[in-house]
Amino acid sequence: MARPLSAPQKRSPAAKPAQRVSPKKVTTRTAKQRQDAKKPRLRRVTSLPGVTTKTRRVVVIGTLLAGLVIAFMLIVVIFQTRIAERQLGIDKVESQISIERGRYDALRLERSSLRNPQRLVAEATAMGMVPGQGTDFTAVDPMTMALVLVSTGGVDPKILAISHDPFENYGAVKATVGDRP
Repeated sequence: MARPLSAPQKRSPAAKPAQRVSPKKVTTRTAKQRQDAKKPRLRRVTSLPGVTTKTRRVVVIGTLLAGLVIAFMLIVVIFQTRIAERQLGIDKVESQISIERGRYDALRLERSSLRNPQRLVAEATAMGMVPGQGTDFTAVDPMTMALVLVSTGGVDPKILAISHDPFENYGAVKATVGDRP
């Protein structure tokens, strides 16, 4: 809501202002006086009461030693953090090695069960195979042998005669290594 405007109040003749202040007198100053007025007056304190040179030296050396101790402690913390990070990496690699050793053992067990002669006989009979009744040697014509050599690129028969069994040295290696994979 709007307020009604009131008429200006008149002063009573008894309420006169106390005193009128005379205007300040303006003085002119030189540039040097103005510059000196801006600078605070400073004085040099040569020594504080009760503080000697020996006390100052002790305070400075104490401060430096405290700084060195803090810096050394920070270096030790950083070093310990690095060691912990490396140890976590080592633990991770060791767990992977353990997992792979278990996998290796499982694969060895599977391989040995697949190479089991009784299983091979059972699988062969399941497929309808029967054991051979005997052996029969067939003579090969030298001309046929020459054709085979030409078709294989003239490989030396001595090289073809060498057959390498990958598990031939398994027992010797296992005896040297022990339980380690």
